[in-house]
Amino acid sequence: MANFQLGEIPEGFAYNENDGLIHYRYALLLAIPQPNQTGVWNDAFLSFGSSWVDVRLKVTMHDGTKWLPAKDWDVNQASGRLAEKLPKGIQKVAVGRVKKSGADVADNNPVSWLLEYL
Repeated sequence: MANFQLGEIPEGFAYNENDGLIHYRYALLLAIPQPNQTGVWNDAFLSFGSSWVDVRLKVTMHDGTKWLPAKDWDVNQASGRLAEKLPKGIQKVAVGRVKKSGADVADNNPVSWLLEYL
């Protein structure tokens, strides 16, 4: 049976257009059950969806020992949800909005997240 958790990305840019941190209060930290544990949890997927505006998110994962390199996810409002399978052992996920350019001011449009365990 699948299990779901969902929510919204906070308003405000966490990162500027040069990947510099603006402020962590605009980011979201998810503490999650480790995916892909035999006999406990199977595969886990993290998805994002946006409406009205395309959004860039910076996603960073922690494997219980260290933060892995951050990845930018471009969420297109005209497409379906953007999903990725989480690697084994991930315990935390940090997500924040990224300014796509210095002129980007769309920091409060709806962006949702979905964490799905199968």
